[in-house]
Amino acid sequence: MTLYVAPDGNDAWSGTLDAPNAGNTDGPLATLTGARDTLRVLRGLGMLTGPAEVQIRGGEYPLTAPVDFAPQDSGTSAAPITFMAYPNEKPVFVGGVRITNWTQSGPIWTAQAPAAWGASYDFMSLWVNGKRAIPARTPNATNEAGDYPTDNDFYFQAGQLFEDDGMGGQVPSATRFQYRNGDLQNWATLNDAHVVVFHAWATSLLRVANLDQANHIVEFTGPAGWEFGRWRSDQWYYVEHLLEGLDQPGEWHVDRANGLVSYMPRDGEDMTTAEVIAPVASQLLRLQGNPAAGQFVSWLTFRGIAFKYTHLALPAGGMTDGQAASGTNAAIEAMGARNCTIDRCEVMHTGGYGVWWRRGSQDNTLSHSEIYDLGAGGVRVGETTTAPTADDEVLRNVVDNNYIHDGGRILRSGVGVWIGRSSYNTVSHNDISDFRFTGVSAGWQWNYLASSAHDNIVEYNHIYECGKQQLNDVGGVYTLGVSPGTIVRNNRIHDIFSNPKLYGGWGLYTDEGSSDITFENNVVYNTETGGFHQHYGQYNIVRNNILAFSRNAQVMRTVAEPGLSFTFERNIVYFNGGTLLGDEWSDDHFAFDYNVYWDAAGRPLDFGGRDWTQWRTAGMDLHSMIANPLFADPDTADFDVGSGSPAISLGFVPIDDSTVGLYGEQAWVDKPKDIVRDPFEPPDLSQIHEDFETTALDSVALNAGTHGETETARVRVTDELAHAGVRSLKFVDEPGLPQTFYPYVDYTPITTEGIAHGTFALRFSPGTLMYHEWRDNHVPYRLGPNVWIDAAGNVKVNGVAIMSVPADTWIVFEITCGLGYDADGTFDLDITVEGQEAVHFDGLACGTPDFNRINWFGFVSDATWAQTFYIDDIHLQATTTGSGPSLPIGWEASAALSAIVCAISVWRIVRH
Repeated sequence: MTLYVAPDGNDAWSGTLDAPNAGNTDGPLATLTGARDTLRVLRGLGMLTGPAEVQIRGGEYPLTAPVDFAPQDSGTSAAPITFMAYPNEKPVFVGGVRITNWTQSGPIWTAQAPAAWGASYDFMSLWVNGKRAIPARTPNATNEAGDYPTDNDFYFQAGQLFEDDGMGGQVPSATRFQYRNGDLQNWATLNDAHVVVFHAWATSLLRVANLDQANHIVEFTGPAGWEFGRWRSDQWYYVEHLLEGLDQPGEWHVDRANGLVSYMPRDGEDMTTAEVIAPVASQLLRLQGNPAAGQFVSWLTFRGIAFKYTHLALPAGGMTDGQAASGTNAAIEAMGARNCTIDRCEVMHTGGYGVWWRRGSQDNTLSHSEIYDLGAGGVRVGETTTAPTADDEVLRNVVDNNYIHDGGRILRSGVGVWIGRSSYNTVSHNDISDFRFTGVSAGWQWNYLASSAHDNIVEYNHIYECGKQQLNDVGGVYTLGVSPGTIVRNNRIHDIFSNPKLYGGWGLYTDEGSSDITFENNVVYNTETGGFHQHYGQYNIVRNNILAFSRNAQVMRTVAEPGLSFTFERNIVYFNGGTLLGDEWSDDHFAFDYNVYWDAAGRPLDFGGRDWTQWRTAGMDLHSMIANPLFADPDTADFDVGSGSPAISLGFVPIDDSTVGLYGEQAWVDKPKDIVRDPFEPPDLSQIHEDFETTALDSVALNAGTHGETETARVRVTDELAHAGVRSLKFVDEPGLPQTFYPYVDYTPITTEGIAHGTFALRFSPGTLMYHEWRDNHVPYRLGPNVWIDAAGNVKVNGVAIMSVPADTWIVFEITCGLGYDADGTFDLDITVEGQEAVHFDGLACGTPDFNRINWFGFVSDATWAQTFYIDDIHLQATTTGSGPSLPIGWEASAALSAIVCAISVWRIVRH
């Protein structure tokens, strides 16, 4: 049985002809709904006994609501039903409407949107000639889609506000914050706009309820998902869908009341002929089974069809994207689908996700499809809650050989492929790129509670360009919860960059409770904070991977636990910046062996605060080596190892990643190469230069964390006093704070080598107790230079007074300390009281003798009484000296002498 659908068809016809007949009395059907209904009639007449095809002619098929398929529309294993493109043609189902009749006024063109949304023209997306337009925003983004932002991309919260917690205390507000003077205004189109607020791993889209311009307070119509300032006191945000922000090509705005659309064309766009589409339908295709009743939609295939343009509505109370954009729907959604297939399709230009196999969906396949330009994520498999019955479980679905890219265009935490509480799924051979959050996420159970996500396979995927420095807590592959049988293998993962002002851009990331998972044969490189990171979990295996070129630590572990965290064996760890191990390594509840480590910068390796001998004395890496693995060309990401590599002698199996990613016809395999990206140069995080002259008054310090504030205990920029210029940072302390070290301000540089020079100016009132420290990010942290001012005006280092200084005058402190190879456990200090000669102190002891890098640079008010002091002109910069090992950089530990290396911790030097 074959039926046909065509744009010039008629749902009253038989559908048995592929074109209208000469008399225009019969021919193809006109809609997918018509084909579905015709099949229902044929089935009822007993005429549908074998396989059936519905061939859809090329052209566009408009939709304002999804086409639904019910259990009665199912095929069988012997008589499946296929909805497919007519040979050599491309049918396109379109969930948007055209906006036409554009008129020009200067650089702006305007047109009236059709009345397709009810009472309000509340659409959040627009496409011009197939390219997503940019909601008019302020400030403007430096790069397309806000990727790799600079400080100029954002406004910054000036400080927290507090609410009554109902128990006599105060908690930070999730509905209000203080903004910097001049940032927000009572714009005429503010009611059309919303504020995009960045948290850590998600964003909130919030509508403004009230703008108190006298006190610089903005209040929203609904709460954000987290209190403002939770992760950073200078929380960043911007305003979009604001007509007053329409000032660069590609931006647009819609007046939500009257539907007038304004647009500034990009170069080459002719608005007299341009195709401009606004989305109307929130979904395009749904398979609507009823798993609870044991009713399923089965044996349907959709092949060679394009689905594009879906709408995401913003509620009156705003929207918070909790994690992974898990509250949004998908253009194609299957509930209770069994043995269904989506193959060689396109899903594009969405408001939410692309495809979702949800409750009760089992044994389905998504293959050879391109899913892109997504308001949220690409593909979802499973639910956020555990299935109540076996029929409700989501099992054995396959996502294979798909090109999934450019997600998170509205809700940034959309994931390339997300697996919730679902098991026995396979995610394989996909090319996943350009997501503002995670590439693949598997599992959805926090802590060590029983999880219904296990035995999932993530393999042979190419995952890259994730995070793009917009969000944090990002993983190339992210896992969550106890997941026995889950395997992550043979993936190539790279360029995973979180926002460097917070944390968390990892290649392989086992988050809360992730346990019993195997990671093997993965090649991971170019990450923000680590090739592998375990938050907490047990009995994971990290085996035969290559981890290279993390900007921070290469391997991280956050929480010390009573059980075995993970086994790390037969891996190659190669880097030239950052450190080898990060965070918590004090309890030895992990197992390392048969690994090869190499710092191409020639620095001594730090094994969580221990040297090689101490690390191995604790039983770690007894058969491992510090050796050059002899990669073919690591600088161009060619990590092939030959038979001469010392890693081979330790049992490392060379990783063939030639079959990673897409497979099939060459044009399909090469398709990702069509996207040309500008090289990304990570910002220099080793320096601090802040004089507060360009920071708004009454604002927290930018690019720093401000902690422990209340309504009256605060750290804000002021023009009351200044060391140079007219502004400084004012600390106001008060009695009764939860911690004596509140409030405080910290910067988090990554300064690892050379001679570090740090300076700041201080002015304090009599009786002030404060301190300034340099720390690393080891757990527990190692303390470097530390300078205290006690209540009597004494300057103390390591608790010992070295001189006294007067109050109510500016004092400049200059600290010099060696890092990396130049670290010797001491620092020099110069103290200059205004109008006096500098006093020099040479060779003061660091707080911890093995301090050798700076990851925390802070100023702390440590009183339990009311006090005020000022900080100004903060600078930190390191100069390299050329110092390094006395041995040439080309040395390596010989595999033949590894036993000797293990015994006496000396290395044989050879040239290569």
